[in-house]
Amino acid sequence: MSKKTQDGELTPQFIQADKMAALGLLVAGVAHEINTPMGAIHSNNDNMRRAVAKIRKLLGPQEQEVERLFDIVDEVCRNNEAATERIMKIVHSLKNFARLDEAERKEVDIHEGIESTLTMLGHKLKNVTLIRAFDRSVPRIMAYGSELNQVWTNLIDNAIAAVNGTGKICVGTSLEDDQLVVEIVDNGAGIPPEVQAHMFEPFFTTKSVGTGTGLGLVISNRIVGDRHGGEIEFESKPGETRFKVRLPVNRKP
Repeated sequence: MSKKTQDGELTPQFIQADKMAALGLLVAGVAHEINTPMGAIHSNNDNMRRAVAKIRKLLGPQEQEVERLFDIVDEVCRNNEAATERIMKIVHSLKNFARLDEAERKEVDIHEGIESTLTMLGHKLKNVTLIRAFDRSVPRIMAYGSELNQVWTNLIDNAIAAVNGTGKICVGTSLEDDQLVVEIVDNGAGIPPEVQAHMFEPFFTTKSVGTGTGLGLVISNRIVGDRHGGEIEFESKPGETRFKVRLPVNRKP
């Protein structure tokens, strides 16, 4: 499969391949997030079984012991409820992130896609101070939701790498004129000027072998520009890198 067409454009097949690669990187995090509440459910069910067995034996004169066991059952039920809610949230976020049923351009809530992406990257954000600066009044826009989620993944994952998983990242939204603006700011070391000049070149990457394809920003730029009529801006200095994604609110098909 050719990575580029004759005019230098990346093929749709290769864009899809990069998307699947990005999803693959998230699998480990999703598995971890699902495994933890599932382990809680398994343990709590075992506790429930043991408690019920004891209740059957102790019904009668030992009222205080029975009450204590009922308290255990109540606590187990509460734990099960919290764990299952966590699973439901993760599964919902995964489905929303992929949006496999939304290949067409549809009206989307930009915050929903960003939140799903943050959930999917949660295992990488555990030691990061994450600030949400959302303007909830911004309008819904017509967009390819799954493709924009790919953009958020690339930009936020780059920010996490920039702060080495322990710094501060701010994700914000705002409305400027007729553009919806998504801003991602990190307090990492900054991007050297000599690197900035090559940021949107295909296959250029500063990441180690096996951790980056050099296509994340290229594809993100194509998705935002070619598919949505928007643009990506960035500025960087030591201690602050700021990416802005500008999307037109009223773009016609």
